[in-house]
Amino acid sequence: MSDTRILFVDDDRDILAMVEQYLTIKGYDVTTVDNGIEAVGIVKEKQIDIVFTDYKMPEFNGLELLVAVKKYRPQTEVIIVTGYGSMESAIQAMKFGSYDYLQKPFKLDHLRLIIDRIVEEKKIKDKTQLIRKISRERHQYGKMVGFCPKMREIYEVIDTISIENPMVLIQGESGTGKELMARTIHDNSDRKVMPFVPVNCNSLSKETKTEDQITSHMSDVLTTVGGGTLYLDEIALLSSTVRERMMALLGSAETDAGQRPRLIAGTSRELDEVIASGALTKDLLDLFNAVFIKLPPLRERKEDIPLLINHFLYNDSPAAKTRIYGITPSAMNILLRYHWPGNLIQLQNVIERAFAMGVENAIGPEDTLSAAALKRSGFCNVRVDVPFVF
Repeated sequence: MSDTRILFVDDDRDILAMVEQYLTIKGYDVTTVDNGIEAVGIVKEKQIDIVFTDYKMPEFNGLELLVAVKKYRPQTEVIIVTGYGSMESAIQAMKFGSYDYLQKPFKLDHLRLIIDRIVEEKKIKDKTQLIRKISRERHQYGKMVGFCPKMREIYEVIDTISIENPMVLIQGESGTGKELMARTIHDNSDRKVMPFVPVNCNSLSKETKTEDQITSHMSDVLTTVGGGTLYLDEIALLSSTVRERMMALLGSAETDAGQRPRLIAGTSRELDEVIASGALTKDLLDLFNAVFIKLPPLRERKEDIPLLINHFLYNDSPAAKTRIYGITPSAMNILLRYHWPGNLIQLQNVIERAFAMGVENAIGPEDTLSAAALKRSGFCNVRVDVPFVF
C-alpha cells in the first residue's frame, strides 16, 4: 500500500488527525494539509496518486484545487469531500474531473473503499498499457510472426484472454495459420501444461463413419483433452448429426478436477456466409461468441514478408539448411508483389523448395515461384543482384 501516495486536504484539523492516523495504520503513504494553497505546492513537488479535498475552504476552495491538480498532474485522481449534503456541488465537481465525491460525515471504511477501488483500477490500466506497449514493439508471439498493425492487435487480444479462457472462433483463409494461433492461445493460458488436441471437423463428417463410431471417437478425444484445449478445425463442415452428438458430449465432459475442456474453433469461410448457410447454428455460435479473431491473409500484410522469410530460413528450419543466408532484391520484389493465394503455407513452401533444389548462398528470382506464376505476375525479365542478408 505504501507506494500509493494520498493527500488529504481539509481546514478541520480534527478530521485531518483522524484520517492520517487511520490511513497510516492501514499502511498508506498519507500527507495532510489544512489549506488548498499548500496542497497545490505539494502536488507540484511530489507525485501524488489520490487527493481528497474539502469542497468549502477559505482562500482556495476544493473546486479550485481540483482544477489546479488536473493542470499539473492529470493522472492524479481527486475526490471532493462535501459537508453540505448538496448534490449540486458534487455534480459540478464531477464535471471538472472529480473521480468521486465523499459526503460528510463519512465513515473511514468508505474512505478506504474509494482508495482501494482507485488502486485496483490503476493496476488494470497499467497492465493494459503495458500489454499495448509490448504489442506495439513485438514482432513475434510464440511461433506467430509479424509486426503489421493487424498482427499486433491480435497479439494484444491473446494477452487479454490469457487468463479468462473464453471460447474463441478464429476466421481466416486456408494457410493463414489458424491452428498455429490456437496453439499460441493455449500455450499462453493457464492450461498450457495440459494437452492441446486438434480435430479436423471434415474427417468427423465422412459418410464412411457411423454415428456410434463418431461418438466413440469424440469420447476418446475428450478423454485425451481433459482440461486442456480442443481445437475444432473447419467447424463449419460439421454435419448436423455430428454437431448434435458433439454438443451433447461437450456438455457432459468434465475432468477429474472438474474443469471442462476449452474450445477454440477455426473456419476458412466468412462468418456471415457461414451463418447464412446454417452451417453454424445458434447453440454453436453462442458457444463461440466470446471472442472472434480474424486472421489477415498474407496479401494484406506484405510488410511482414521479409520477417517471415527470415523466420523460415533460420528459426523454422534445421541447422543444416543454413547454407542459404539471404535473398536477392529481385527475388524479394517478386515475393512482395505476388498475391499469395496460399498465404503463409505457400511462402514457407517457396523457402522449402529452395532448400530442396540445393540453392546456396542467396535465393534468386528463379528460385521463388514457378515459371507460370512468374509470368502471371509480370516478371518476364529479372536480374541477379546483391542479396539481402538476414
